[in-house]
Amino acid sequence: MAATGIFYVFAFVSDLARSKRFYGEILGWTLGTDEADVAGFAFGTGYLVLHTDDRREEARCYAGGMQVEVRVDDVDAEHERLRKLGVAVSDLDDQPWGERNFSFVDPDGYRWSYGQPKREGPAA
Repeated sequence: MAATGIFYVFAFVSDLARSKRFYGEILGWTLGTDEADVAGFAFGTGYLVLHTDDRREEARCYAGGMQVEVRVDDVDAEHERLRKLGVAVSDLDDQPWGERNFSFVDPDGYRWSYGQPKREGPAA
């Protein structure tokens, strides 16, 4: 696997406005995404995505409310590799913000995602 670093950190929050004030006004991070249920903040070379916690009760069985996205060189190859190893991976998704990713849960219930920017052009 060629992991190249953390793509972004994703966190479910109970009060998006309060969290936006904390990360923007208190920590001084730069607001880059500002939607009804999502806010994103740049900090150094990282990015934090906050999402209103609208998960159904059964989905909250996962440990915590945070998800880490690992940036990989070839998300399709990683998806296939993990699937062959017996990991219950989600479908590959092309996200509207320009990312291709999938997720899985570790043995303790922590949710992880692997992703990469979508390729542009005819090979996409």
